[in-house]
Amino acid sequence: MLKVEILTLFPDLFKPFLENGLMSRAVKESHAEITMTQLRNYAINTHGQVDDSPYGGGSGMVLRVDAASSAIKDAKKRNPNSSVVLFTPRGRPLSQTLAREIVGSSREHDRGLILLCPRYEGCDERFAEEYVDYEVSIGDFIAMGGEIPAMAFLEAVIRLIPGVLGNPESTESESFETGLLEYPQYTKPQEFEGLKVPEELTSGNHALIKKWRADKSFEDSVKRRPDLIKSPIKPKGFFAVALIHHPVMGKAGSVITSSITNIDLHDIARSARTYGVDNFYVPHPIKTLRQLAENICDHWATGFGLQYNPNRSDALSLIRLMTDFDDILIDVENRFGKLPKIITTSAKKSEKSFTFTEMRQHLLLSPEPHILLLGTGWGLAPEILSRADYHLEPIVGATDYNHLSVRAAAAIMFDKLLGAR
Repeated sequence: MLKVEILTLFPDLFKPFLENGLMSRAVKESHAEITMTQLRNYAINTHGQVDDSPYGGGSGMVLRVDAASSAIKDAKKRNPNSSVVLFTPRGRPLSQTLAREIVGSSREHDRGLILLCPRYEGCDERFAEEYVDYEVSIGDFIAMGGEIPAMAFLEAVIRLIPGVLGNPESTESESFETGLLEYPQYTKPQEFEGLKVPEELTSGNHALIKKWRADKSFEDSVKRRPDLIKSPIKPKGFFAVALIHHPVMGKAGSVITSSITNIDLHDIARSARTYGVDNFYVPHPIKTLRQLAENICDHWATGFGLQYNPNRSDALSLIRLMTDFDDILIDVENRFGKLPKIITTSAKKSEKSFTFTEMRQHLLLSPEPHILLLGTGWGLAPEILSRADYHLEPIVGATDYNHLSVRAAAAIMFDKLLGAR
């Protein structure tokens, strides 16, 4: 049995909550014992005062450390091995992981819980530092007190106690249990106002149903909660990068052709290989510079270079040398039967730029081939930018200095788009 004591100025708020649904059942079947204690029992004077104005000024009232500590000490006499939970916007976000952590610890060590529900501006920080085991928040908003957060916390925790739910498998496929949102659910009628239940769910094919649910769980998580996708990603379609040397802008504001450099080839190829980019296109209109790039690749692909550092050969094998930008489009179309979507980059802000989070979501769901264009010199020329399907937001640092090398920018972009969160 999990013993829970709630310290609150409004114990009556919890009575209807505990007398209905699974919470009532959990108490009646002795899976949990939940009691409420009036915080004013620990008032510092005959007026029932438990809070005071904050030092340093400001609005609102703060729960006093002496009143709160007296309440906790008394509660621990009734249940000595209890963990103290404080509800505060500054706390750790309530999650399925945290709920399981607390239930697991309580069961393993036979610990109860003491839930403190302050009002107004919260409690004295000295109390939190000295007496509290878990500071918990239920979201980035301000509630009028800790009572509603405590109810949400109890809903998350009590249902995880074995025996509370009739079917122990009920929690296994729910949202957040797998790190993703749960798949959409449907029930009768099979058709309503022209809207039909997906055919996969009525097919009777269990393998097909399982796949549909897994796919929808992933898709919904990407669309609704991209923050849940923590692991490195692999775009659904072909994803390549192209280093553009012409047409690009020169320092004086005219269109120029820049040179291929050894270090660009090496560093961008290594970053691309690290993050799983499919190809690294290097177009250049000057034959001698293309030959230079080919010689560099050949050096590391055969002979001494390969023996000395085979990892470098692995990265440089991603490079595909082309004459111009349109050759890249033709190559992709020949390979995949469709032209790629073009993603451009720039150090300049644009009103219609995609954020890295939005593009990450898009790459996870779109089966289309995509090419990320990186500009050398002083950036991509307008004639290239005008052909873009998507334009990425600029990389913003902590200062107004905005002159990253293309190699550094490429690595940062790959990490933002494809890396772990």
